[in-house]
Amino acid sequence: MNDRSDQAAKARDYFSRPGFKRMLEAVWKRYASLEKAGGHAVISRSTAAECEAINTFFGWYKKPGDDIRVPLADFEQELLESAFTFTITELHEVLTGEPLRTKSDRELLAMQEWGRLFETLEAQFAEQGTPLQPAVAEWLSGLRHGRAAGYRTLRELWRAAPETAQSELASATCAWNLLLAGDATAGLGENGSPPSAVRLPVLAAQTTGDPHALDRNVPAGRLLFQALRSKELGKQFAETDQTDPSDPEAIPGLSSGVDTLEAREIYRSAGIFDDDISSLVHIYCPWDGGNGPYVLSLRQVEITSVLSPITDFYVVENPAVFSTLVDLNEANESAYTAGPMLVCTSGPASAAALRLIDRYLEENLVSGHLYYSGDFDVKGISIGNVLASRYGDRFTAWRFNRESYMEGCALALPNGVTLSTEERLRLAKMQAIWDNSLCNTMRDVGRKLFQEQIIVNLINDWRKAVIGGEIGGRLHSK
Repeated sequence: MNDRSDQAAKARDYFSRPGFKRMLEAVWKRYASLEKAGGHAVISRSTAAECEAINTFFGWYKKPGDDIRVPLADFEQELLESAFTFTITELHEVLTGEPLRTKSDRELLAMQEWGRLFETLEAQFAEQGTPLQPAVAEWLSGLRHGRAAGYRTLRELWRAAPETAQSELASATCAWNLLLAGDATAGLGENGSPPSAVRLPVLAAQTTGDPHALDRNVPAGRLLFQALRSKELGKQFAETDQTDPSDPEAIPGLSSGVDTLEAREIYRSAGIFDDDISSLVHIYCPWDGGNGPYVLSLRQVEITSVLSPITDFYVVENPAVFSTLVDLNEANESAYTAGPMLVCTSGPASAAALRLIDRYLEENLVSGHLYYSGDFDVKGISIGNVLASRYGDRFTAWRFNRESYMEGCALALPNGVTLSTEERLRLAKMQAIWDNSLCNTMRDVGRKLFQEQIIVNLINDWRKAVIGGEIGGRLHSK
């Protein structure tokens, strides 16, 4: 179960308590009326169970019989700072399985123009003599009635530019229909035998004439991905990770600190190959004769038949830090048959990096831990959270906790880079999985701290790891 799904399960269990029933109903009603987290939800003549639930959640002291006023802004802030990290609208979908429809949503769904968006598309397919596959027809019906994955993306697009919404929906629909009909790979294989999947740009070119029309950062690509993801999960609404508050259906993997392999597996399950060449990972194994470093593409990671055993992963975010550690070249002196591997993600962990680590763990080729060191900023925490949630007990922060942050700030130049107001607000809503005090400390101090500023400590740790020293409370051996 991934971290987001785990949060959803915990939220459903927590808010199933009877004491929350009336409060949540009042919150949903108020939000739908105002279309934002504003105003108050009122619970009149509260019961003992309601007081217990609400007091525990907010840290209040309300007595049975009181009329309790719950500010929606405070409720959402408490949610985001809790173990659930959902907005009000996300919580509604998690608890009910349906979107929280506002007044304008209901008006939109009743408009004839909205219905014609789908009627026009269905007429186009009928005119071409192309039958809609059952799953596609079901998805379009769900979109029309506001209960299918992709509705919010399409709704906002339609409100801004109905003609654009029409063309983007048509592109996504054509692509998915072509896939399900089995026609997307025709003529792409040898001796008339089609391959098992089609590359996304090839599919886009076949259906729209534009190889980039289904990229994940354009509306048609988002719509297609949401449809595929909801189908894969076996439900109409997929739980999504939000990378941008203005885009509630933002797609995983767009510099968001979300597992990049999740989207890849969803595409592949639908018969779409992703780009396995431009996804890269930098690695260095100093104990292996000091050769390298190497750059491996995702394709190379997957087709390599034999991997050499290692003791631990040491993962850094920044190429300059990676190169500085490689420059030590300690391993020429080493007679070890196995040792640590240095990995550089160059930002958010690529599919190539994640797949490489996955293979080592799946094939029992790593005996120790994954040590991660990142920049002390929003992106660094996000990258760390992806790795920590994915690799669980194998993950260990490497000079990447509150203590290391405070030590680094004390040694760094006083005029270092400060966190922006937006970054501090984001940190207030985040939590480092491995250290629940780190984000609040960074927000309060207000400074960024980069790996390059603590490079001496990283060098000493790496040198000890290579020659068999002690780091992170664990003894490295042969």
